[in-house]
Amino acid sequence: MFIPRTLSETGNGPNTLLWRAVGVGAVVSASLFLILSANITLGQENLEAGQIAERDIRAPRDATFDSVSETEAAREAAAESVQDVPQMIEPPADNRDDQLGAFDMVDRGVTRILQLREGGTLTAEGVSTRLATDVPEISPLHRILVAEMSVPRWEVVAEAARGAIESTLAVSIREDELLRVRSSVRDLITNNLSDEERDLAGDLAASLIEPNVVINDELTEEARAQARAEVPPVPVEVLRGEAIITEGDRLTVGDIEKLVELGLTRPSVQAETVVGNALIAILVASILVGYLLRFEPEIWYRNRSVLLFFLALVVSAVAIRIAADRTLWAFAVPIAATVLLIGILLRNSAGMAMAGALAVLAGVMNRDALEPAVYVLAGGTVALLTITRAERLNAFVRVFVALAATNIAVATAFSLLGQRDLAAVLQLAAIGLVNAFLSVILAVGSFAMLGNVFGIMTVFQLLELANPSNRLLRRLLLETPGTYHHSVMVGNLAERAAETIGADPLLARVAAYYHDIGKMKNPLAFIENQAGAHNIHDDLNAETSARIIGGHIRDGIDLGYEHGLPVQVIGYIPQHHGTSVMTYFHQKALREVGGREDLVNEGTYRYPGPKPQSREAAIIMLADGVEASVRSLDEKDEESIRGMVDRIVDARVEDGQLDDAELTLKNIRQIKDAFVGQLLGMYHSRIKYPDNVVPMDQRREQA
Repeated sequence: MFIPRTLSETGNGPNTLLWRAVGVGAVVSASLFLILSANITLGQENLEAGQIAERDIRAPRDATFDSVSETEAAREAAAESVQDVPQMIEPPADNRDDQLGAFDMVDRGVTRILQLREGGTLTAEGVSTRLATDVPEISPLHRILVAEMSVPRWEVVAEAARGAIESTLAVSIREDELLRVRSSVRDLITNNLSDEERDLAGDLAASLIEPNVVINDELTEEARAQARAEVPPVPVEVLRGEAIITEGDRLTVGDIEKLVELGLTRPSVQAETVVGNALIAILVASILVGYLLRFEPEIWYRNRSVLLFFLALVVSAVAIRIAADRTLWAFAVPIAATVLLIGILLRNSAGMAMAGALAVLAGVMNRDALEPAVYVLAGGTVALLTITRAERLNAFVRVFVALAATNIAVATAFSLLGQRDLAAVLQLAAIGLVNAFLSVILAVGSFAMLGNVFGIMTVFQLLELANPSNRLLRRLLLETPGTYHHSVMVGNLAERAAETIGADPLLARVAAYYHDIGKMKNPLAFIENQAGAHNIHDDLNAETSARIIGGHIRDGIDLGYEHGLPVQVIGYIPQHHGTSVMTYFHQKALREVGGREDLVNEGTYRYPGPKPQSREAAIIMLADGVEASVRSLDEKDEESIRGMVDRIVDARVEDGQLDDAELTLKNIRQIKDAFVGQLLGMYHSRIKYPDNVVPMDQRREQA
């Protein structure tokens, strides 16, 4: 769909070519470098423990450091494992004697008060008052019980309490075990007492249990400090590419420490990273520029095609940068849409180069991850292999199915290698489907628009131009029916020949339809539109006629622009005659001067050109000459047709009209055979029916 240009025809010498390559490479390299370096000083992490991570963050390098949080946790654990340091304040026997002595004082005090009551000295109410004053060890809960108790009964209760104290204090009592021991004392009270009496004896005994061993806080703290000091710093190792934070996780202090150690919490510029990004950008840009220059001259020498290619690269790189290191986002970016667009609008080979470049960038921007690179490369390649020709929307359905299957296969393969769980595999599979859907939708929705913006002809445009109801074709039919019929015949020949040699048959047909539209400006100047009327050229001299005939090239170009034809189709209008000689008028001019060639300037009778620049243009030139010549034959059998085809084609070859069309001798032979086969079908013989017999096809038409 491009008009190739050789180096000499572009007007670009070696120096101009070099500076163009350097300029484009520099701009693309700078753009890619800025995109690759977007995470050096921009987007640094300003995070705190407890926050929810908004994206994945991977380690840009290996690092080993002592973790403050883990070291502190280990030291606290060691300190807590240290037992309290006990200190004996007196032997168990002394502690027991002291507490029994205290109990005996309580016993005597209660006995004396009860004896006063029995002697009539104290009333019952007075007993409770004296107990509260003289024996505070008796709790208010038990004073009424004691006040009503007889002396002998009290002695039984007191003996039970004293025995429990004596048994309990026979061993050392630790301060930190005091509550447990006091609780267990109650279980030592004899069951011979009533419940109220057992509670009284138990409470009294428990109140008089005191420890003889206390915790030495100073020594305990010293032991714990020693335990902390003996714990070495805890090292933490982080490997390059390791996921430090996963999107959606709650950040821990340890995560923050890793980010701090790697310099991801503060703006920092590392020389190694800058140089590495610069080299990657230069390498990718240089390879792409070299590839287009060497293998895609049709793209390289067309500014808008170069702009489209590298603009698509940069926009896609920005999308990859935004989604980089985000587990699901990285697989959702529809990079295959870019590859499809380049393949459809430019060439499949250019789309493949784009897929390779974007795969490299995806791998680098996702911390040198292989999976995103393979994901992009495989998806783009399959999309290009599936699309073939985007003539119908069902072609994009095939792309969706193939792309979705490829995305899922790549994600599943790497999930198995990385031992992801089933939920993660299903998530990535779903994202693969979304990626394929977005890629196809973007490609379908934008390739026609981008084709118009960048002046690139799309298949849908060609199909629209080939429609007989097209406004310009309708004008051609109504105003110049002979030229219309001729153009249709040329289109049939061109399409057949293009299919034979592997050129673009649709482009050849459409270009053939419009190659003679300039004849609409002066229809009667061309014999196919005269319908047997007087030929105006019989009244004109040869030079005037030649100028009129040659003018249909200029008029065709003007009409093409006026009706908005694609530039590529307009380009075939001057090429279909090339710089060939208008033989009839050249011979007429020679006859006018008596055959003196020195008086006739052959250049006056040559078309302005240029010569055909593509295989399709060469085919149209040959089909145009062949169709007009064969139509003039009296006998249209195979021998006559083949002879005429050979003469017309060979004459164009000898005149050098096909020098720039990149046709081989094999292609020329194939074109001849295709023309002969098509013409034989077009001019096949028919049965001569009697006058009173209507052929079957006419009967059907009349019915």
